Amino acid sequence: MSAKKREAADLSVLERERTSAGAETAGSAAIGPPQQWGMIYLLARIFYAMRQRSEDALRPHNLTPMQFTILDSLRRWNGLSSAELSRRFRVTPQTMGEMIGNLERRALIARVQDPANRRALRLSLTQEGGQILDNCEAAMEAIEAEMFEQMSPRDVEALRGRLRVLHDGLGLSFDS
Repeated sequence: MSAKKREAADLSVLERERTSAGAETAGSAAIGPPQQWGMIYLLARIFYAMRQRSEDALRPHNLTPMQFTILDSLRRWNGLSSAELSRRFRVTPQTMGEMIGNLERRALIARVQDPANRRALRLSLTQEGGQILDNCEAAMEAIEAEMFEQMSPRDVEALRGRLRVLHDGLGLSFDS
């Protein structure tokens, strides 16, 4: 489907949703319906709301969303280096080094010398890191379920597909 046809289909869906939602309340009319807001604005609002919910859910485990994602990445791709993580997260090696150091001091990750390159250190989850990640994943899954509870599974998968298109269009990769 061409970009113009996708855009027309998206606008058609949005128009149906707006008309089926009924009359707006007086308070929302002053701001206007979300469909009229810019996409970057909407994505930013969603990002900040989800970040706050994530921070709240991770706080009892003394983790930040970035630390949680580092642990999750190491579960998925065991043996990454600090340099590889810094590229994936688009942060400086120094920033990633500080985050890795904090997680290592808490015994959530371990650094092991790379047998193929004695100067490189590979990172892996410790047993304790895996346990805390399991606990945090349950909380994060609950947040995700709440976020999408008003959408059908089909709509959630369609959104996931569209987000992947945006992700790839920005030159991002799920492998990096």
